[in-house]
Amino acid sequence: MKHLFNNLYVSGQLQENDFATLRESGISIIINNRPDNEEPGQLGAARAAEIAQDNDIQYHYLPLANGQPLPPTLVDDFKKIVESSDGKILAHCRTGMRSSLIWALGQIPQGTVNVDQAIEAAQAAGIPLSNARPILESVAP
Repeated sequence: MKHLFNNLYVSGQLQENDFATLRESGISIIINNRPDNEEPGQLGAARAAEIAQDNDIQYHYLPLANGQPLPPTLVDDFKKIVESSDGKILAHCRTGMRSSLIWALGQIPQGTVNVDQAIEAAQAAGIPLSNARPILESVAP
């Protein structure tokens, strides 16, 4: 789990035993941006939601498949979840890249961060968001 911005953290794929540790570290919301069955043995969203509930963590499944167009409400749904909580939020996918991209696509148009700031925040979290500069620039005001 790496800090991205304000109360938002990103990580790669979660395992069943991660949820208690996340709760202990103060995570109150999990956003899963990884589609089910992307690879064998991956923890499915339905099971993850059950484990999250058992640990008093809100769980949201907002998948984005690699190489696929953004679902129409994905960025807005992600942004609403992040903006509705002062608690610590963890967004995850396979590596944290998609979660970071979705966050940036929601923040850049409203001016919370500019393209360079989004890339720098992701870089500090170990995410090479500079590869997505063209799409980030396309949403800049």
